[in-house]
Amino acid sequence: MVKTLSKKRSSAKYDVIVKAKATSTRIVGINNEIVRLETNGKGQVTGKYYSGVHWDTVESTILSDGSAMLAIKYLHVTKNGESIAGTGTGTQLSPKKGGFAKVTAEGTRWTSAPKLSHLNGGRWTVNGEMNTIRETVEVRGNFTILNT
Repeated sequence: MVKTLSKKRSSAKYDVIVKAKATSTRIVGINNEIVRLETNGKGQVTGKYYSGVHWDTVESTILSDGSAMLAIKYLHVTKNGESIAGTGTGTQLSPKKGGFAKVTAEGTRWTSAPKLSHLNGGRWTVNGEMNTIRETVEVRGNFTILNT
């Protein structure tokens, strides 16, 4: 019984877990100092408040040292058909051995779903890792719920 409780505690550590893979990448701009990319991704979202499908568009400005600034737009559709949308910004550190790069991001979200309306206007934060070779990302994070 103790093991079950500890598993529940560890799984409740994060409000959201996103696992996604790039489905397309487009070079938006390039020069001797930066590369600007637009990447679309699809995957799964699981969490404390809902689970379902994850779609995103990330605009990356990759600097000469390999790090990047990120502009994020996403849509989650729950298993019940409810939609949650969000936007945010983040950073990606320079990739290390094997193409792995640390990612952090934050932003806001909203939904028209009555059962999830407590999520409206609240902030989200995530930390994780991107595999730049396989074009996959896994992030884990938390939600700030506004008192209404």
